[in-house]
Amino acid sequence: MKCVPRFVVAICLTSGVSVAAESFKSDVGSLIETSCIACHDAGTETGLNLRGLGHDLSDAETFANWESVFDRLEAGDMPPATEERPEPEQRNAALAWLRQNLREASRIRQQRFGRVPARRLTKLELGYTLRDLLFIESDVTSGIPDEVESGSFDTVGATQRISAVHMQSYLQAADEALRLAIDLGRNPFRSGSSDFAALDEWHDKPANLGGSITRRLQGGDGVALFRDVDYLTQFQFQVTKPGLHRLTARVAAYQSETPVTAKFIVKDPGGGARLAKSVDLEPGEPVTVALEAFLQPGDTPYLTFDMEGKEPFADLAAAGGSKNYKGRGLAIMSQNVEGPLFDSWPPASTLHLLKGVEFVGPKQGPFRIKVSNDPLQHVAEIVRHVAPRAFRRTVVDSELQTFIDLAKPAVEQGRDFLEVLHLPLRSMLSSPQFLLFAGDAGELDDEALANRLSYFLWKSMPDEELFAVAREGNLSDSKVLARQVDRMLDDEKSNRFVRDFLGQWLRLNKVNATTPDDGLYPEFDELLGDAIPREPEMFFAELIHGNLSLTNLIDSDFTFVNRRLATHYGLPNVKGQHFRRVELPQGSPRGGVLTQAAILKTTANGTTTSPVMRGNFVLSNFLGTPPAPPPPGIGSIEPDTRGRTTIREILAAHREVESCNQCHREIDPPGFALESFDPIGGFRTHYRASGGVQTFNGFTVKLPPKQGPAVDASGVTSDGKKFAGIDEFKQYLLAEKEQVARNFVSQLVVYSTGGEIQFADRDEIEAILDRTREQGFLVRDIIHEIVQSKLFRNK
Repeated sequence: MKCVPRFVVAICLTSGVSVAAESFKSDVGSLIETSCIACHDAGTETGLNLRGLGHDLSDAETFANWESVFDRLEAGDMPPATEERPEPEQRNAALAWLRQNLREASRIRQQRFGRVPARRLTKLELGYTLRDLLFIESDVTSGIPDEVESGSFDTVGATQRISAVHMQSYLQAADEALRLAIDLGRNPFRSGSSDFAALDEWHDKPANLGGSITRRLQGGDGVALFRDVDYLTQFQFQVTKPGLHRLTARVAAYQSETPVTAKFIVKDPGGGARLAKSVDLEPGEPVTVALEAFLQPGDTPYLTFDMEGKEPFADLAAAGGSKNYKGRGLAIMSQNVEGPLFDSWPPASTLHLLKGVEFVGPKQGPFRIKVSNDPLQHVAEIVRHVAPRAFRRTVVDSELQTFIDLAKPAVEQGRDFLEVLHLPLRSMLSSPQFLLFAGDAGELDDEALANRLSYFLWKSMPDEELFAVAREGNLSDSKVLARQVDRMLDDEKSNRFVRDFLGQWLRLNKVNATTPDDGLYPEFDELLGDAIPREPEMFFAELIHGNLSLTNLIDSDFTFVNRRLATHYGLPNVKGQHFRRVELPQGSPRGGVLTQAAILKTTANGTTTSPVMRGNFVLSNFLGTPPAPPPPGIGSIEPDTRGRTTIREILAAHREVESCNQCHREIDPPGFALESFDPIGGFRTHYRASGGVQTFNGFTVKLPPKQGPAVDASGVTSDGKKFAGIDEFKQYLLAEKEQVARNFVSQLVVYSTGGEIQFADRDEIEAILDRTREQGFLVRDIIHEIVQSKLFRNK
C-alpha cells in the first residue's frame, strides 16, 4: 500500500475540514442545538460540552468525543427517552455526516501511521518463543513483570509498558534460557522406586500425630492409604534437573464397591501444588497408571486419593485405628520415577544451538567442545544460524556483524568458547529485533504476516514450514494462507491460543482468583477445581475443529465433562476422570458458555453471587455493549436500603434513584438470569446459609449448610422482554446473535493484531459478518475471514 503524501494529508485536515464546516453546521449543528445543547453546554455535569467542541477530526480528543456522540445517537441512547426525540430526517442527516467524516479521518490516520502500534512480545509469548526457539521445556519468565490489566488484551501495543525492570528481567530470562539449552554434563537420567518399609512407623502412630491412616497390604507388598494426605506416599526421588519425568504406580481401589479416584499431585518448594493426573480405579484387580510430568528441583510428587468429602477420623477411631479399619481407601503396590527424559544426549537444545561444533567425551557425557576453526568463525556460524529464527525474518550481514563483534574481545582474551558464545546470543535474545513487532504502515510482507499469524494461533514464533512459505513469498497468496491457517489450527499448539484468548476475553484467567467458602460449598474440591477451567477450553476448541456455529456460545446441546464435573452438573452415566463430549439431556440448564462453571465461578466471589457483577460481564464481555459509566459524582450516591433483605430488593432501591436507573435496568436482568447458579457453578433453587460448626475430639469442623431463601431468576430486559429464567434468557440472547458475533469478531481482531478497533475498521467488521452470516457464523470460517481481511494483513 502506498503512503499518503503529507501535503495531501494537510489539505484533508485543514482546508478539507473548512470546506466541511458548512455541512457540519447544517447536518449536525442543527441537531445539537435542538436536542443536545440543553444538557451538554458549558454548564454541563455530564463531562461533554458540545457547545465548546470543535469539529476538527484530526484532533484525537475531538475525534473521540464525536465518535462517542455518533455511537450514542445511533444506539438511540441520546437524547434520552425522557426527552423530545429529534425528527428522523434530522437524526439521519447528522449520523450520515458523522459516519462519513469520522471514517475518512480514521482512514487518513491509518494510512499515515498504520492501524496497529508497535508492540512487544507479551510475557506469555516470550516464554513460548524461548522454548520453541531453543528447544527447552522450562518456562524462564517468572522474573518478568506480569502484564498490566488495561481492560483490553495484553497484545495491544498502545497499553503495553516497558521499563528498566523489564529490560533487566529480559536479560535474566535470556541467561537462564541459554543455561538450560546448553548442557554438556553427564546425562542426568535416573530412576527410583519407593520403599514402603519407611511407612511402618506411621501405621500405629497416634492419629493426632498424623498416623494411623495407613497399613501394610497382606503379604507386605505395598500399603493401603485411608486419608488424603501429602506427607506419606511421596515418590522417593530427588529431582536434580528440570524436565519431563515419567511417574508410574501400580494401584487399586481398596475395600470399596465404587470407583476410587487416585490423584497424582506435584508440590513445589513454595508450598503450592498442582494436580498432574487423576484416574478412577474401578473395584477389582490392580492397574498400572503412568504419566509424564514436568518436574524441577524442589518438586515433590506424591500419590493420594479423593475422599469425596467424607472425613474418616471418626470411623478410624471407632475401629481402633487403621489396622482393623473397613472403610474405602487406595492400595499402592509400587511407585516409580524416571527422568529427566531426553531423546538424545547431549539434548536436542544443545545439538541445535551448537550446530557445527564437535563434542568430545563418553556417550553419556560429560563432553567438551572441540573448536577446529577460528573460534570467532564458529561464533559467526552459530549467530547466522540462530538469528533468522530469533528475529523471525531475513537478516542482513551488517546486522549479524553487530552481534558477532560482541564476541571479539572475549576471543582475544582466550576465554572459554561457551562464555564467548554467550555474549552475542544473550544480546540477541534481549534485543529490540527479538522483543518487538514494528514495521511501516501498509500491507505486511510475507515474513511479517507469518509472524502475526503464528503469534495469533500459536503464541510463538513460526515453525520451519511457515518460515519457508514466507521466505518463498507465497504466504500472501490467499489459498496458501488458508492452508496454513488450517494446518496451524489442527496443531496442538493452537491450544495456547484457545487458553489465552478465552482467559482474557472471558476473564477465565481469573477463575482461581477466589476460593469458595468451604462451609457453604463443601463439595468444591481439588478434582472439581481442576475440571472447571478445562470445560470452556475443550468446548471452544470443538467449535474451531468442528467449524460449528458461534451460537453455541449462547446455547448448545453438548458440552465437555469428566465424571467429577458431570456429578456437579447432575449429568448421569459419565465414568472416568477423562474429558469427553456429552450430549445434554432435555431440560438441562446447561448449554453455552454462560452456564459453564468456569464463567459462573469467575463472576462470583466464592461466597455470594452478584447480579451486578454477572450482568456487567454479560454486557461487556459477551455482548460487547458495556453500560455507560455513571455521571460524575454519582458513584457517591447510595440509595436507602433499610429494610431491604434480598439482593433484588437492594437493587430495586438502586433503580429508584434516577441517576442509577439507566445502568441498572441494563445490568441487572442478565445477572438475575444467572442467579440460578451458585458461586461454584452449581444449579440451585435456593440460596445457602451457614450451618455453623461442631467440635469433635479437639477438631472443629463446619456443619453442612442450611437451605436459605428461594432463588428468583426472572426479569425484564432493558427493551421490555420478560424472561422466567436462564432458558428464556438464552432465547433472548439468540435473538441478539448478530451482536454476539460482532463482538466476537471484534475481540478476535483486537487480540490477533494488537490494535484496537478504529472507526475505519467498522465496515470491514460488518463485511466479515456479512460473509459468515448465511452459514450461521461458523467459528473456523470467522477465523479464516479475519486472517484474510485487510485488518489482519495490514500494519
